[in-house]
Amino acid sequence: MRSSFKVSDVPALVIDTFGLDVVVETELDSYDDQNFLVKVNPKSTKPVNIQQFCQHGYVLKILNSDDSKNPDIIGVQTRMILHLAKKGFPTPEPVLSVNANYQEEVQATYSTDNGCIHSKHIARLFEFKPGKTLDKVPLTTQLCYEIGLGAGRLDLTLQSLNISDESLSSMKSKWNLSELPGLRTSTHVISSNQQRAVVEKIIDEFEECLSTNYDCFSKGLIHGDLNECNILVEKHSTCNSSKSFRTNQEQQNVENNNESKVSGPDDGYGLCSIIDFGDSVYSPYVFEVAIAITYVMLNKHGIPPLEGAHYVLKGYLEHIKLTDLELKYLRIFICARLTQSLIMGNIAHSKDPENEYILIHVKRIWPVLENLWRKSNNEVFNEIIKC
Repeated sequence: MRSSFKVSDVPALVIDTFGLDVVVETELDSYDDQNFLVKVNPKSTKPVNIQQFCQHGYVLKILNSDDSKNPDIIGVQTRMILHLAKKGFPTPEPVLSVNANYQEEVQATYSTDNGCIHSKHIARLFEFKPGKTLDKVPLTTQLCYEIGLGAGRLDLTLQSLNISDESLSSMKSKWNLSELPGLRTSTHVISSNQQRAVVEKIIDEFEECLSTNYDCFSKGLIHGDLNECNILVEKHSTCNSSKSFRTNQEQQNVENNNESKVSGPDDGYGLCSIIDFGDSVYSPYVFEVAIAITYVMLNKHGIPPLEGAHYVLKGYLEHIKLTDLELKYLRIFICARLTQSLIMGNIAHSKDPENEYILIHVKRIWPVLENLWRKSNNEVFNEIIKC
């Protein structure tokens, strides 16, 4: 269940839980959680758990009741974020509560025809990272390349985080690409017979691929949901974070004024942050780049889909190497994510028809999916490589 806190509830919740006297700027778009952008009252006394106020404000994230039932998984996500921040990866850092915890349980009460329902939710507070979400700006080849670089750098950095096998196996997410076969029983939410037949074939082909090849794929901790709304960008002229995603050699080339790997306009946008680790899992690396490519291909601005895919892959391979076998199935993994997003989006919208945010990707999925499905794995791979 998605929480339904009102804007007027937030200041009291934040001061009681995190010790900050805040005003609410706005409620942010969210798929199945609630996010509020808050600013600290200038006259607020600094709590002992915060060394200095974040000048850009904070985001209060209240998880849905289902995800809130797994505090240990959320704890692993927090460890990932802190590890990335320690290694210089630009992502919003969590704030300690007044009880010196990074997550606290809060209770919401809902009135129904049958009385009141009480629901428990986990609340977290993050420093706010300024920037625009990827869906708000035109794509360039340089930006697509930086998205791939960022995804690869993220996955590479997480390789040095020591997580127990038990914790890794506990990390479950309905958005884990491996969970797609479980949606076979939900394809009825797609009203078009033609579309439903295609997605069922995609699920079958995806499942067959995993049953044959899964053990051959390289794996690690991944972000798991590099969609347009989890990628923040800024103008290159103001973005200081892009060097955080580069390889050492590439950064040296830039500092020596050598030609960068991908040329782009100086006034274009660059990657400045990756946010929201709520769907992080231990999974094949090829899934990570396939997911990033999926949402670049769905972007309504800028360059042709397969050209964008080429530069995302190019950037990712700077940090994470993939085998020919993994790359061979890139098409089916992209189609699998499109299918997953199509089914999940329709399910979520049926439960929350007033949440237009859910339809952001759903409305654009079918044309991209239909075009990819007409091609073979080799055709798509060759087109991505030669762009």
